[in-house]
Amino acid sequence: MLISPPFLPPRVSSQTENQWIDTAMPGGEPGNGAYPVSYKLSWHGGLHLRAPARSDGGVEPVGAIADGIVVYRRGSTEPPAAPTPEAPLGYQGRTSDGVVVIRHETETGAARQSSIPTRVVFLSVYMHMHTLRATVQPGRRIHRKDELGQAGYIRGQPHQIHFEIICDDANLRQLIGRDSGIVQLTADGRSDAIFGELYFHLAETTPVYAQCPPRIQSRPPGGAPLGEELIVGLRYAEGEGTESTRGHAYVTKYRLAGAPLGEALPIPDAEYDIYRHATEISEAYPANARPAPSAVFELLRFGRVVGPDPLVPVDVPHWRLIRTPAGTGWVNLNAQGVHKFSDADFPHWRGWLLITDIDGDSLCNDATIMRAVDVNRDGTITADEVHARLDAPAIQSFLKTLICKLPTEWEAATIEGRRGWLKTPSPSNPKPLQEEQFARLRSHIEALAFWQQANLHLPQYNAEGQPVGERALPNTHWHFNPREFIRAFRKCGWLSLPELARLIPRRISYTQHGQLRTASNVGQVSRAAATTRLQAYALHLNLVARKYGISSARHRFAHFFAQTIIETDRWQVVYEYGRGAPDRRIPMAEYYAAFYGRGIMQLTWAGNYESYGQFRNLPMHRGAYVDRRIGVDSNHYWCDPTVRDADARILKVAGIPKRWAPRFDPNVVETDAFMACDSGGFYWVRKYLSKSGAEININRAADDDFSPRTIGRVSVLVNGGGNGYYERQAYAQYARRILLDTTEVGATQDYLTPRNNVTVRVDYDEPN
Repeated sequence: MLISPPFLPPRVSSQTENQWIDTAMPGGEPGNGAYPVSYKLSWHGGLHLRAPARSDGGVEPVGAIADGIVVYRRGSTEPPAAPTPEAPLGYQGRTSDGVVVIRHETETGAARQSSIPTRVVFLSVYMHMHTLRATVQPGRRIHRKDELGQAGYIRGQPHQIHFEIICDDANLRQLIGRDSGIVQLTADGRSDAIFGELYFHLAETTPVYAQCPPRIQSRPPGGAPLGEELIVGLRYAEGEGTESTRGHAYVTKYRLAGAPLGEALPIPDAEYDIYRHATEISEAYPANARPAPSAVFELLRFGRVVGPDPLVPVDVPHWRLIRTPAGTGWVNLNAQGVHKFSDADFPHWRGWLLITDIDGDSLCNDATIMRAVDVNRDGTITADEVHARLDAPAIQSFLKTLICKLPTEWEAATIEGRRGWLKTPSPSNPKPLQEEQFARLRSHIEALAFWQQANLHLPQYNAEGQPVGERALPNTHWHFNPREFIRAFRKCGWLSLPELARLIPRRISYTQHGQLRTASNVGQVSRAAATTRLQAYALHLNLVARKYGISSARHRFAHFFAQTIIETDRWQVVYEYGRGAPDRRIPMAEYYAAFYGRGIMQLTWAGNYESYGQFRNLPMHRGAYVDRRIGVDSNHYWCDPTVRDADARILKVAGIPKRWAPRFDPNVVETDAFMACDSGGFYWVRKYLSKSGAEININRAADDDFSPRTIGRVSVLVNGGGNGYYERQAYAQYARRILLDTTEVGATQDYLTPRNNVTVRVDYDEPN
C-alpha cells in the first residue's frame, strides 16, 4: 500500500517519520474536530485538519492520499461573500461544502504459499473543500499526491478539512485481520500481512538467561523464569534515524495493557547484518544438519518462517536481550509456546480496539469510552468530566487507536434519529438545543449531506480472500483515526500490480555527453505493457522485497527497482542477452559462459550461484542440465579468473576452474519466478560494500541521502557501474518521485550526475 497524508509539507532532515506525519496532519484537538468523540460525547468519524502553511505565504493544497478512483464529487456552493448566520452554511460560522470521495484498491500482502494477494478497498472522504480542481471528476483515476483542491472553512476557521477513512466489515477483515474482538494469543498472528514492529508473546515461565546461550541451544539449563506474562517488541530501523543508527534494531518490552517497560534496547547494525548472522547460526550446526540460512534469515527478520524454505530443525533459537526486573537477560523468541505477531495485526497491546455503536445514534455510550471519561467512577458523566478527560494526553492517546463502527454524519434522512438527543438535557448535555436551534442545525447538516447521492460500493470476499461481488456501503460502517491509519500503513511496503507498473517509465529521455538523447518514439512502454511484463513477478517481487527489508523503506525500493529496470531491460527478460556466448563487447562472457546473468539482478559467475544454492539449501541436481555447457564433469570459473593491467587489459588467465555438478541447475533462477526475484534480494543483502568485507548489504548504501552520488554508488555495487549508468540514474529518480513524498510536478527534471558531470533529464510523462 502506497499512502501519504492529504497535505505534503516539506520534511526537514531532523524530523522522524512520526514527527513529519504530525506536521503534515495538524488539528483534530478535543472540542475542535477530534476523533472519535466531541466534548458532548457525540461521535465524530474523522479529524478536522488544518492545511500547513507554506513558505510563500499560502497553504498546502489537499492531495489524494493514495491511488484510486473518484467516486463522488460536489463542488463548493459557497457564495462569494461569507453567508449570514441564518444561512445553512453560516451556522456557527462560515462552512464550506465541497466534498470528494475516493475509492482506493490496493494490497497489503499475500497468504503464505498462496498466489492470492490480500486485497483491500477503503474510502477516503475530503469534506469542507473550498475549491476543487476540474480534473477531479467521478470515474476518473487519480494518483497519490494529485492535487484535489484547497481546504475550506469549518465554523469560520479557514484552511480546514474534515477527513475520514472508512470501510465495511469485509474490508476491515482484509485490513486488520478481524472484524471483532482482540488478537488471540494462542496462535501466531496473520502471515499474509507482516509489517512494522514484530511482537512475541512470552509466558511467565519463559526462561531468562544472564548470558547469551550458545547459538544452537534452544533451552539450555540454568534459566530463571520470566515471572510475568508480557510482549517483547522487535523493531528494525528500516532506514530511519541518524546516519549511524539507520540499520539498528530495537527491543522493547510491553505489558499486555500496552505500556512499554523501560527504554528500548538498541542492537547496532542488526538489520544490515541479518544475512551475516543467519549464515553464522546455520554454520554453527553440524555440516549434515544445517538449517537453510534463508529460513534462519526469515526467523531473524520476521520472528518466524513465512517463505518456501522450511526451518529444519524447527527449534533453531532466536536469542534476544530484553529488559527484566533484575536488569537485562536473554530469551529465546522461537521457544515452544511463543507466538508471533506484527503491527499488521493491529494488536490490542498497542491500543487497537474495535468499538461498535449500539443504538445507531450519534451519542457515544460505549462502555470502554465511558469508563475512560468517568473520572470518579460514579456512573454519571458530567460535561466538566468530559472536558477534563478529553483534554488529558493519556485519554487522547487511548482514543486515537480505536476503530469505531458508527453511522455516517453525512446522511440527511436520519438527522432526527442521530441528533435528537441534543434536545434532551443530561449531565453531559446540560444546555439542550431548543427546537428553533435544532432546526438550524438540521438545515446545516442537510446542506452538507451527500450520502444518498454518493451510492458508495465496496467488494465482498470469499474464504480465500477473492472478491465475489460488491454491495453498497451501509450508512453504519468502520471509521479509523485517519492520522493513525496513515501512520500504520506507511509501514507496509507491499505494492499492488498497478502501483508497481507505474514505476516503469513510459519512455527514456536523458542528456548524455552534452547531447539530449530522447527516445520519444523508440522503446515506449505503455501502462498495459508494463502491467503485463510484471504480472508473473509482482507477487514474488513483493515477497522478496519484504523479506530483505527493501520495501519497508520506500527510498530503498526506489533504488532496488531502478536497478532491476535496466537489469531486466524494463522487465522484458530475466536473463542476460547473449546467454554467455562469446562477445567482444562483454569479454568476461567466455569465462562465466553457462553461468551468465539470470534473475532480476542478473546473478553471474558460478561462485554466486553456489552461494545462492547454499543460502537456500537447494537440492543436488540429478540428470542433464538445461544448458549443455554444464555436464557431469565440466569445470567452470567461480569468479573472474583474469589478471589485468592498470588499463583493465587482460594480461593472463590465472584462475582455476572447478566442477559444478551435481549442484542445482542454474536455469531455475531464470524459469522460477520466485527464484528470479529472490536471487536479486539475496545478492542485494550479501553484497560487500568494500574490499575489506567489513560492511555488507546494499540497503546500507541506499539509506544515505537520495542523490545522484548515492544512486551512482548503488549502481556500481550492482553492476560495477559501467552498463547503463545514466539510465540507472534516470530510473532511480523516476521511481523516487512516485514512491517518496516529493511534490515536484514538472514534466521533466534535470539531475547532474557525478560521472563526467553528465546531466540526466528525467521524463515524468505518463501516457496510457
